[in-house]
Amino acid sequence: MRMRSAAEFLLTATALALASCGAAGAPATNADNFGWVEEGSQYAKPGEGGFNVRWSKQLTDRWEARYLPVELSSAEFDGKRKRIYIGTSEGNLFAFSVEGRRLFFYDAGAQIEAKPGIDLKSGEVYFPTVDGHVHALTVQGELKWKTKLIGTIRTQPLVTREAVFVVGENDIVTALARDDGRILWTYDKEPVEEITIAGHAGLLLEDGRLYAGLTDGAVAAINPTDGRLFWEVETSVDVELRPGNVPQFLDVDTTPVLIRGMLYIASFTAGLYALDAVSGTVQWRDAEFQGVTGLAAAGRMLVISSARRGVSLLDLRTREVQWEKSPERGAPTPPIVTARGTVIYGETQGSLLALALSDGREIARAEGGSGFSATPAASGTTGGALSNGGRFLFLRLN
Repeated sequence: MRMRSAAEFLLTATALALASCGAAGAPATNADNFGWVEEGSQYAKPGEGGFNVRWSKQLTDRWEARYLPVELSSAEFDGKRKRIYIGTSEGNLFAFSVEGRRLFFYDAGAQIEAKPGIDLKSGEVYFPTVDGHVHALTVQGELKWKTKLIGTIRTQPLVTREAVFVVGENDIVTALARDDGRILWTYDKEPVEEITIAGHAGLLLEDGRLYAGLTDGAVAAINPTDGRLFWEVETSVDVELRPGNVPQFLDVDTTPVLIRGMLYIASFTAGLYALDAVSGTVQWRDAEFQGVTGLAAAGRMLVISSARRGVSLLDLRTREVQWEKSPERGAPTPPIVTARGTVIYGETQGSLLALALSDGREIARAEGGSGFSATPAASGTTGGALSNGGRFLFLRLN
């Protein structure tokens, strides 16, 4: 049995509304200052806050839908060619220029809930669909190859010079050949019989090791050349049994984060972990951080999202929380941290928000009409977020 962490579909009787959010009496806005920025009690000019919405596109046919779908795909940027790629629940992958001109779209035939992977040298695009296919497209948007794997895939492929790495919700890690999509190797674990949270941790490739968080609570370091295991740590041993053996969520659903030789992951029930990246030895565990859904590095700080606590900034030197932003409407998405020190995340039933990294102060927000379940994305001074219902917001990061 598997459970979704958010409803599969949102029932709505209203159309998506793209409007700035703020106090009553705020001035009307256009695409250049769509997201409002707060400066005391005044509304500042565009360029002084966390982001502004430069343009937006409706990517799904919401008029034909009986239910408003939850969108989980994140955007990826090709800075060399000034492109943005984004997939939708209707199974279409879109390519846009940074000016908002549609370059092409590709019908994948199944829902896309993952961020695409890009080879910057060739411009090739790689992405999975929920039916287990991995698609490879040329820079012109033509199909290069398609490989069928077992299980659902909702995480971003990692692209190297010779291989594409993916992990499915069945905990199978697969390496595919870049040239033709053939399977090079697989790392497979026994299926979990416990109830698990839908979704899966993404992969991290650093210093010759492929790191994966798994649904049974394990964290694995894998050799990317042949799939051999360097080490594996079981966080489930730290989960105390409840009276009557009531099932608990053991998942490690956070994509690992590597900071100064330390690997940070979070078990949904066992808490936040710091592991030695080479040996896998547990350096410390903070059991107070439960229900964690996302981690993001910020220097020697860690930004943490959870449905219970909202968004938190943890100082890794002192292990003290510097600030927290409680959830307003729904659960927060995994956060991102921009190069200029802004934390951006969405809320499943609320806004897209930007917080100052220094003190957690809100500096910008934008409405998508039906909340944000997909993780926002950023590259340099540009960003993007896909709202539930399929409206994509292209952001200028300030």
